[in-house]
Amino acid sequence: MGVPASWIVAFLVSFGAYAILSDRQTTPPPTLMQPAQVVIAMVCVAPLSQLDGATVVGYIVPTVLALVVTLAVCAAAAFLLYRSGAASAVSSLLATLAGGASGMTVLAAELKEDVRFVVLTQYLRMSLVVLTLPVFVHFFAGGGDEFGGGTSADGDAPAWWDPGLHPALGALVIWAAVWVTVRLTRRVVTLPVPYLLLAMLLTWVAGLAGVPDQWLRPEGLVLVLAYAVIGVQAGGTLTVSALRQFSHSLPLILSAVAAMILGAILAAVLIAYSSGIPLIDAYLATVPGGIYAVLAFAHDAGSEPIVTVVQVMRTLAMLVIGAYLPTVIGWWGRRRHT
Repeated sequence: MGVPASWIVAFLVSFGAYAILSDRQTTPPPTLMQPAQVVIAMVCVAPLSQLDGATVVGYIVPTVLALVVTLAVCAAAAFLLYRSGAASAVSSLLATLAGGASGMTVLAAELKEDVRFVVLTQYLRMSLVVLTLPVFVHFFAGGGDEFGGGTSADGDAPAWWDPGLHPALGALVIWAAVWVTVRLTRRVVTLPVPYLLLAMLLTWVAGLAGVPDQWLRPEGLVLVLAYAVIGVQAGGTLTVSALRQFSHSLPLILSAVAAMILGAILAAVLIAYSSGIPLIDAYLATVPGGIYAVLAFAHDAGSEPIVTVVQVMRTLAMLVIGAYLPTVIGWWGRRRHT
């Protein structure tokens, strides 16, 4: 069917159907998720080490524009949920901030907010975003076989069942080194989603240090397995029981998710028009959620590094905003009563 990251879509659909039909949630254990996150981080950050200063400066305006539009749409969706009585102001914002569903879930628990509501909204958003990615990728690419600003990654990569021996071994060594380093340092270097952000930082440093590019891009069965794990995470979280529990809020939640996707399309059109970035790359850079799946799509579609830059910056910004939400809302409430 010519769908980039087709392994993600296949496992998302399969395990999504299983979760709904059996009413059983399927969540990959950390022992699978963490290595898969490192693989996705490596294949998507490797091109960043080849960027020059002028290209990086050219990414500033699209990044700021994407952040502003995303935050505005998320705030509007949260206001809709809050005013309808679906959840508190903080829970509504945590449920709609498009940046790291797992991080927002942790924040909801730490802030003693409605964790179930946040989990349902975040993972419903992520599932719908990832499930609609093939449609928008095909549409924004003009229905052609080539995606983004470059050549489709699948065209240059070896078959997944027969990767080159030396590149595969080199990538396996680098992956193991990155994974072990992240595990040893994640408690010292307190970053959100460390298996994504720290792995990206280490891969970028390795590229600058002269490690061969093909060693920084895991291919073959390793990449397929990582895609499969991300697909299970995106599709296996939604059950009939969870949807039934919030059935009264479900139309509002779906409306909020639809508004966020439309906001991403608007931001993509503005970025493509103002910067000359291909529309498909602009959409992948601004799509609200499912960062691992989006980065995998960008890698398979041969997209420009702008996708990785904007997605990572948005995730960081949203996690920081989420952490300071109670302080901001408390300050606003005191100001209104004075």
